[in-house]
Amino acid sequence: MNSLKYLSLLLIVIVLAAGCTSAPDTTTTGLEPTCGTPLAATSTSAALTRLITGVNATLQEMDAILATAASAMSTTGISGPGANATLALVAATTPYAIDAVSISAEGQIAAIMPEQYWAAVGTYVGNESHNQQALQERRPLMTLVFPAAEGFDAVSIRRPVTDSNGTFLGLATVLFNPQELIADHADKALEGTNYTAWAIDMSSHLIYDRDPAGLVGRDMLTDPAFADYPDLVAFMQKIVAQPDGNGTYTFTPTKGGPAVVKDAVWGTVGLHGTEWRIVVASER
Repeated sequence: MNSLKYLSLLLIVIVLAAGCTSAPDTTTTGLEPTCGTPLAATSTSAALTRLITGVNATLQEMDAILATAASAMSTTGISGPGANATLALVAATTPYAIDAVSISAEGQIAAIMPEQYWAAVGTYVGNESHNQQALQERRPLMTLVFPAAEGFDAVSIRRPVTDSNGTFLGLATVLFNPQELIADHADKALEGTNYTAWAIDMSSHLIYDRDPAGLVGRDMLTDPAFADYPDLVAFMQKIVAQPDGNGTYTFTPTKGGPAVVKDAVWGTVGLHGTEWRIVVASER
């Protein structure tokens, strides 16, 4: 069986299994996971559990698809028709994928799919910090959020590719928009409630906000937009320091009016040591 057919069969198994068999990452909150069709949330903790379980399962599904692709490119190489076919399959089957890329050991884009991005082939990207780390460490990684050339704040999962002799060929990567991933799971987990949700990375930057206030991308500890909310900043400091917990904060609603008090719980999702904190809050 050739490597592409083998990859296709493995991807089918991964996608079918991901809904219930993907276990939460070891960096998740201590709240109990759930599986299957979610019931209407009865508490912020229940909603958070469903949200965290869904996000972690999707991250693991994406990583498993990429791992299979990296294995296939061990045979086909990271450029040429075989690599293009493998990357096209990754881009088509990975949830929330924008593109799939192979990067040579020297730091150049060796192949990329879909075809609309082919002009990037040959571009040197080895000087970008997230690529430097992956090329140096040669282990599975998920990047921090970074401004992608495609025009949005993105995250990339990376897998090393080696040939049959163990020689490092480069990286297999898949790029995605974390806002879209979290938003879809938040809509499902919070359906039927008036809860809100938001998420930060470990640099304290807001990477998702269900309340469309235009604050995504800002540092919640230092940005002037949060200067008038010292209890929110204090709450943020707790979130960064602790993987899960609960607390309260005040903030002004998007549509204006007086500041409101919110009770919140948070937990952690992550992949390969990179973590996001996810918060679910209810207004008093």
